[in-house]
Amino acid sequence: METVKMLTVGEAAEVLATTPTKILMLLKNGDLKGEEKDGTWLIDADSLACAKSHGIDMKAAKGCASYCNSGGCGCN
Repeated sequence: METVKMLTVGEAAEVLATTPTKILMLLKNGDLKGEEKDGTWLIDADSLACAKSHGIDMKAAKGCASYCNSGGCGCN
């Protein structure tokens, strides 16, 4: 069974040099993958790496969503 590394909203905000509120907005818009456990959001580290490679604006990532999903840009 593969273990997926998860980060807290605060940790994700530090990685992307943004605010926790922006991380929650990215989750809500589907730009980041995550899950809520006991009232705390955890962000998938691979999703965060993809967001970091495209920038937090995420317009580039949405424009190549199918390309990213196929692994074309290195994102999972």
